[in-house]
Amino acid sequence: MDNRAYFYTLKTAARARTVNALNARISTAADRQRWSGLTLCSILGEEVGDALEFAETRWRKFYSDSTHPGLIKKWRALTYAHIQAPDHFDLAVWQNVNGEQVLVALALGNPSHARTHLTIKWVERYFGHNHLSGRALIPILTCAEEYAKLLGSERVLIKDPVDPGKYTRYGYAPYRHSGVPHGGNYLVMELL
Repeated sequence: MDNRAYFYTLKTAARARTVNALNARISTAADRQRWSGLTLCSILGEEVGDALEFAETRWRKFYSDSTHPGLIKKWRALTYAHIQAPDHFDLAVWQNVNGEQVLVALALGNPSHARTHLTIKWVERYFGHNHLSGRALIPILTCAEEYAKLLGSERVLIKDPVDPGKYTRYGYAPYRHSGVPHGGNYLVMELL
């Protein structure tokens, strides 16, 4: 099997496992409203919409000092740099909000060469109206953890988190990366 097809299959399985895990969490009407109309797909997948176009045009309208100033690098450049590696991790979180598809979040990363860990390097969410508001990390982290398990990785790392407290609430802890001079700035979730 072609490497790209193999990793595409793993990413698809990780997204399906994430959807199943999210569905298992839904127990109230408020939860059903919050999680309804959610689609997890590749950033370059056009099943729902053009994620890069949405991020470049619609997200910028909500950037500010009180929300988020936007990433230094543009999502288009980041995405095209990461997709060169067939085992990269990418996720676009879409949600149907009042009949319109809204791009709620994007995430990019890659596994180490030995696949002992999966590092999430870029995460950003939409600050406009959506039902997840503030919960976009749940599908991102769940999907990253599922993909890492399918790769046989021992851990998921978050590189240079903007707000570490948002990750620690999901069980991530500070991590000293021995392969990075001065340890780098990482959080970790050890996988069992």
